[in-house]
Amino acid sequence: MAIRVEAKRPVFKPAPYESSSRSRRLPSWLILLLLGIALGGGGVLFLQASYGPKRLSALESQKLTDELSSVTLERQRLQTRVDEISRTVESERAEASQTIKALKDEVVGLKAQIEPMREQIKLFAQTLPYDGKFGPVGISTASFSQVRDGGPLSYLVLLMQERADRPDLRGNVEIAVEGKAADGRTQTVQLAPISITLGHYQHVAGQSALPEGFLARRVTVRFMDSTGARPLTWRIFTVQSK
Repeated sequence: MAIRVEAKRPVFKPAPYESSSRSRRLPSWLILLLLGIALGGGGVLFLQASYGPKRLSALESQKLTDELSSVTLERQRLQTRVDEISRTVESERAEASQTIKALKDEVVGLKAQIEPMREQIKLFAQTLPYDGKFGPVGISTASFSQVRDGGPLSYLVLLMQERADRPDLRGNVEIAVEGKAADGRTQTVQLAPISITLGHYQHVAGQSALPEGFLARRVTVRFMDSTGARPLTWRIFTVQSK
């Protein structure tokens, strides 16, 4: 039996339009990388949406912008006010400095006027009578007056030591006013003690209230030592009505 062998025909393949190489697929590592990037980006978006700061709406953004503008304007207004106050303070400080300088100049001028007066007072004090018959201190002169229908007692008392080089004496001036009360009874009113330090001379002057309707007739003046137990001098004066 004869075996027939047929030759295979070659299949026509147009070389210019078909390639013999197989189509290539993407590597698995690249697919995993892209998948990881996608999952990571999605996770970030999820976390931001769930736990991150919320995004403001257009209305909320406009409101926040308006509030920021208001705060900015208020800050500018306050800064302007601060600047005005600073200018006012500087102006007042300059005026105060000028006033202080003028007062200092006035004090210097007054001191220049007082010094000659002090010398005149010293000379005048030397001419005053010293009445030391009742103690080491003399009550040189005194005057007491009251309005006719009653009222406060006005007084002036001048105390002296015999010499200017005598040490200072501390004591109290006590004034006892004798007169007639509103009901006609004779009454003595003791005024509050007046503390002084007596050098060569010292005057005590002022007014003191008396009981309503009280008419003063005479006054006893005592200069007591610092303990108030011993009188250093005393005198009696008549009250003048005016």
